[in-house]
Amino acid sequence: MHLLEVSNPVAQQRGMLNILKPVARPESLDGKTVGLIWSGTHGGDLALNRAGEMIQERYSNVSVNFYTGGHYPTPPDIVKQAAKECDVVIGATAD
Repeated sequence: MHLLEVSNPVAQQRGMLNILKPVARPESLDGKTVGLIWSGTHGGDLALNRAGEMIQERYSNVSVNFYTGGHYPTPPDIVKQAAKECDVVIGATAD
């Protein structure tokens, strides 16, 4: 018999541990604007685009904005712009 260990894929971004504090999650994404931030990592754009499609299928009247950071870590001005323009932000930072 083999043992399969599953790890939580959520990790804190290096260098950003104490800079940004997470805000409370909204109860629903209905009527919200969702920001998708891609750092340029391989396949991250595909994953984020699919996540955006799934969110729009599940919730009503959701807008999705796509941001390209260009490299890891995403430049702070891109993160700040997304935070200003969106209610919720999702980022892809790893392969």
